Amino acid sequence: MRNSFKIAILCCNYTNLAEREDLAVIPGEIIIKRFPCSGHIEITDILRSFREGVKGVMVAGCERGSCHNLRGSERAERRVLGARVILQELNIEPERVSMFFVSRLDSGDFVEKAKHFYKKIVQLERKERSS
Repeated sequence: MRNSFKIAILCCNYTNLAEREDLAVIPGEIIIKRFPCSGHIEITDILRSFREGVKGVMVAGCERGSCHNLRGSERAERRVLGARVILQELNIEPERVSMFFVSRLDSGDFVEKAKHFYKKIVQLERKERSS
């Protein structure tokens, strides 16, 4: 039996062109929430995703130096770090939230990073269940 978990991908609208069909290679449920810029993603958006039942949140922004809003990805990265601190305080593995910098308009890069993140969440779930 395959493990199937729900993850959220919060991303910049300009970061990727990947659609749900592109992510069909991932066995879990994928929720994609697009923002005008990854810099608009707030800590509350990340935490709300957990409240909605996801097992992990992937935040995706443009590669450093390529953000159309100049520093949006850097703001998103700081918010991911803030969310990790809160998760740690709640006794939840902070690795359940990760920031990824992806090539603009390269859905292959985006899909590969999403697959990698999903595998990490599966490992965390197995570890938690065996404890």
